[in-house]
Amino acid sequence: MNIFTFIYNSFLKFFGDIKVFKFPFFILYDPGSYKVKGAEVRKVLDSVKAGDILIRGYTNYLDGLFIPGFFSHAGLYLGDTTNSQLFMADVIANKFYTGKQAVIHSMAEGVFMEDLISFCKCDFLIILRRNQTIEPQVDIDSSQKIVFEKAVKNLGKAYDFKFDFSNIGNLSCTELVFNCCDTIFPLYDVKLKPRWIMLRKRNVLIPDDFVTNKFDVVFKSASIQQKRLDKIFLKNA
Repeated sequence: MNIFTFIYNSFLKFFGDIKVFKFPFFILYDPGSYKVKGAEVRKVLDSVKAGDILIRGYTNYLDGLFIPGFFSHAGLYLGDTTNSQLFMADVIANKFYTGKQAVIHSMAEGVFMEDLISFCKCDFLIILRRNQTIEPQVDIDSSQKIVFEKAVKNLGKAYDFKFDFSNIGNLSCTELVFNCCDTIFPLYDVKLKPRWIMLRKRNVLIPDDFVTNKFDVVFKSASIQQKRLDKIFLKNA
């Protein structure tokens, strides 16, 4: 390859990584896209079970700068869903995802469900599962039905920008997961912690708080260094 061909190919590669937004007009250079790639997503699709907790994070997203910790978002895997499970008012029926491998989570638009593949579009992803040795007397698979019912009842609730865990009328992503699984979290060392939020000290959970060594780690994206994960485990022990 001569120098002209090298420069030409490099120039085209550079242009292929530029995103142009028409309004408001700006240009973004993004050569990496998401770090969780297709091969890893396939592993996720093959390994998840209903009730698994999904914790994800991103690089270079502005909102992540305001969320303490390494991870920035949490969701709950519900599995396959059907219309027969749609026991809710028509006004929020559009929040219910019908199909294979549904995830429920809360973002700025409120509590909603979406396909697992869409949820996996991120830079860091870890999946946590309840541990039978922690709950030896419990039929975990059967108890997930209760988790599912709790989760679906929260569909359509607005996002809680105040992060007030004492009021479940509105729910942030961590509040939603906590509300659905609150009875089992003491067994897994997941607990509310005092933090300064909106100039007030509140007892809250951040996504990192779910990551304890009591859970089984079903999946960890290659982008998460083990020493980073060990540091979070130690902090939550």
